Amino acid sequence: MRKLILTTIMTLIFMTSVSFAATIEKNTSVAVMDFGTHPQAVPIDINIFNAGKAASEYVVDAIVKTNKFDVMDKSLVENKIKAEHLNTTGLIDPDTAKRIGKILGVKYIIYGNVNDVTLSEIGTDLVAGGVTVCTVKSHLILRMMDVETGNIICATKGEGKSKSSGGSVALIEVGTAKVTQDSVHNALKKAAIQSVDVLIERLFKTKK
Repeated sequence: MRKLILTTIMTLIFMTSVSFAATIEKNTSVAVMDFGTHPQAVPIDINIFNAGKAASEYVVDAIVKTNKFDVMDKSLVENKIKAEHLNTTGLIDPDTAKRIGKILGVKYIIYGNVNDVTLSEIGTDLVAGGVTVCTVKSHLILRMMDVETGNIICATKGEGKSKSSGGSVALIEVGTAKVTQDSVHNALKKAAIQSVDVLIERLFKTKK
């Protein structure tokens, strides 16, 4: 009896997930908000270099390349949101999401945060003459919300790593080292791509 009940529950869960996934149609309109950064989790220098905004641009690019959604132009999104004086960076509450949906005419919004930017490795590259090489690691939290219901329909996390060596172009302090702006953005880009890949896989039940 217990086994039958468990089987029935699992079947219902599977049927619900399948029918839910079927409601996400290809070419549905989405808008990507500017991503935020968690206070104290991301070095202040990185905030100055607009890590959150850069992450959202990488997410837009990754989603466009999937050919699964009609992505609203980021500049148009920013202009319309700015005109309404709405705060759409980082976390977004359901009421604000509904207003965004009406303003932009989209069914879904994608938003989130740069969760952290840290050093995962510090070593020495002997081939390059003993240059100190750091590995920058970044995590990105991405959420997709139905603006009509205010429900989060999918949340994913992406990780990106990028190597950086010191020198005159080292501009950003991360932990105990200085790394290049490019290395931070490369890590953010890889995290964005991974988070979008997982999003698409979950929503459309596809694997690369």
